[in-house]
Amino acid sequence: MELTTRYMTRNDCYKANQKISPKGIMVHSTATPGVMAADWFSRWNKSYQAGETSRQVAVHAFVDDKGVWQYLPWNHRGWHCGGAGNNTHIGIEICEPGGFSYGKGSAMVGYNVSMNEAYFRKAWQNAVELCVMLCREYDLTEKDIICHSEGHKLSIASNHADVMHWFPKHGKSMNTFRADVKKLLSTKNKPAEPVKKKYYRVQIGAYSDKANAEAQLAKAKKAGFTDAFIKYD
Repeated sequence: MELTTRYMTRNDCYKANQKISPKGIMVHSTATPGVMAADWFSRWNKSYQAGETSRQVAVHAFVDDKGVWQYLPWNHRGWHCGGAGNNTHIGIEICEPGGFSYGKGSAMVGYNVSMNEAYFRKAWQNAVELCVMLCREYDLTEKDIICHSEGHKLSIASNHADVMHWFPKHGKSMNTFRADVKKLLSTKNKPAEPVKKKYYRVQIGAYSDKANAEAQLAKAKKAGFTDAFIKYD
């Protein structure tokens, strides 16, 4: 499992800076076909309070077939389940592959199981390994892992179907997910530590003239730094 850490510092959830003592893990899936883990940074690293187009939502990490992107500290209170589970659970989203659409409710229209099997297995394994890492870090077991739909049944999450609208298509369920986590947790040797990547904010310059700052911002974006922004002090 490759773990990349890049906190969404502009997201209002991150700015709220509320902490939790994790008591469990809640597994979600994105219901956004084809949008992978790294893509969510530019989508959600925005502030509604600053007038940017942003949803009032944030999860701790996204998982796909390539690895894991962590966007909130694990002990940060996320906005991922629409209920009391935000106070107790780490929220992770498994990205769904492209090539299909959503119909009424949670119906996956045109989803090709055989074509997506390889992707599903890799994303599944990355999610299992992430949960094992978190269980060891916070003294949890597989019994402390639920999905969003199970959270709703426990009255700690909003009424969503994930992940049980998707897992059964590949012959899987949350019970088999927990079983895989338990099996890996029981191994005597810990799995290899995830390869971690970190990103740092770099200041290009400081300007007293707003026009000069905006000109420098334009140059940075033209050079490919699409996440560049101006900070006012």
